[in-house]
Amino acid sequence: MSDIYQKLEKIVSKNYISNSEYIRHAYSRNVDPLLQGVPDIVIRPQDTQEISEIIRIASEEKIPIYPRGGGDCEFGGSKPIGNQGIVLDMKRMNNIINLDEDNLIATVEAGISWAKLNEFLSDYGLYTGCMGPGSGMTASIGGGISHHSVGGGGCAKYGACTNQLVSLEVVLPTGEIIETGSQANKFSKSPFNRFGNGPDLAGLFCGDNGIFGIKTKVSLQVFPRPPYAEYKTFVLNRKSAQVSAEIFSDIRHKGIDVYDAMYIMDLVVNIGCQQGLFPMWEDNLKRKKGIFFYTIEANTEEELEAKSKQLDEIILNKKRTEELGSEISDGNIAKWHYEEQGHWQFYHNLWGMFPALEPLTAECFTPINSYPEILTDIDMWDVEHNDEIQKITNITGQRPITGSGPILLIDGCNVELTCGFTSFSSYHNGEYHEIIDEVNIKLWKSLLERVTKHGVQWYMMGEIMSQIMVEIGAYPEDFYSFMKSMKKTLDPNLILSRGKYHFGGKK
Repeated sequence: MSDIYQKLEKIVSKNYISNSEYIRHAYSRNVDPLLQGVPDIVIRPQDTQEISEIIRIASEEKIPIYPRGGGDCEFGGSKPIGNQGIVLDMKRMNNIINLDEDNLIATVEAGISWAKLNEFLSDYGLYTGCMGPGSGMTASIGGGISHHSVGGGGCAKYGACTNQLVSLEVVLPTGEIIETGSQANKFSKSPFNRFGNGPDLAGLFCGDNGIFGIKTKVSLQVFPRPPYAEYKTFVLNRKSAQVSAEIFSDIRHKGIDVYDAMYIMDLVVNIGCQQGLFPMWEDNLKRKKGIFFYTIEANTEEELEAKSKQLDEIILNKKRTEELGSEISDGNIAKWHYEEQGHWQFYHNLWGMFPALEPLTAECFTPINSYPEILTDIDMWDVEHNDEIQKITNITGQRPITGSGPILLIDGCNVELTCGFTSFSSYHNGEYHEIIDEVNIKLWKSLLERVTKHGVQWYMMGEIMSQIMVEIGAYPEDFYSFMKSMKKTLDPNLILSRGKYHFGGKK
């Protein structure tokens, strides 16, 4: 690799490339505690042209290359699959290129975080609508587009972040650079529309999880933030999963425009309060039951009041549903979520709420009416796998916890479901326990397969989920063959994100 290292160093200079063991291991993991792949080289390009040159070298040498945005993904999405290849760190490409105030379109480099872009937009009274993933303080715009990300707020109103995409600049796996949408016409002065000039090629790179190209420039619609907002929090004192699903469904069937609506299940509320994560509920919840909250925005006080009245009628008509007070200190987590940037502070953190436990999760979209059944089935899965789980409990003295994080309304009659279990890492109390890793990976795959067979739609795929879809035959044969042929056409040496979907890796 020394000759290749020297070629790459000439592109970015010695300050932005490393093959030191310390750096390589720092880039070998993402959020999950299990999956690891140590790269041979880590490189940080500064612009599209440098990426093109890097890609050309990797393609010529048939070396796998793995793009990495914020590195906040689960399922091993932005690290090597196996110990190999080049990690392409996008963090230097974090500039705002242009804000077209007339057409309400922001163009940015793909390595910029959702937080940095929205902080900039706030000076103009604007925001991105969907605020990206729940890890948006550090998660990159390019990563969000690669995953159809939700979770960071605004998803009930705006849907996934790819809904507001206007155009992309992409480096293909052979080094060519293309632009999509209005920018497919070389006479277009600036991005203004995604659709037209032929097929919607941007869609090929939305949700591709980094297998078809490297996003370098992203243009997004941005929106005026309405001047009025209301946020309310409710306790669901009976059958909270089913009641929350009924509320979500009623909101959609009555056509009420909500910015956010979220259900937090009983287990999360209970354990979170035990661990001191929800101080606003310690005194305000006599019984630690499921929580539902909504946020609405409006351009007038009258509009806001009308929406709030409709929503309150839906929620309070459910038996034994109680509204908490209007202030954060009264238990109103909705206000904290909207006003204090709570949407980027607690969404994924809930999975690590019990000391030493780490997340092994499943993130998917599913219809509103399906998630109570899925949650019940996950409880059954937990019982069925008790003997395996007990192997970890025998070592740690604490049983891994199975359940779901917050469930939020997205576009249409759909929700984002984050479910799974939290477990211990193999290094416990100063000793390494190989059996913990073995059980964790077995259980994680089992749970992902179980949820897949409910017909859910995965959006964050990474290493493990993309491979499971192939291994259990979830993709119809013709669909998988078509996706494989597109991959081979765009990436003849199968270098980009090698191993995902078993493209270029071992099945």
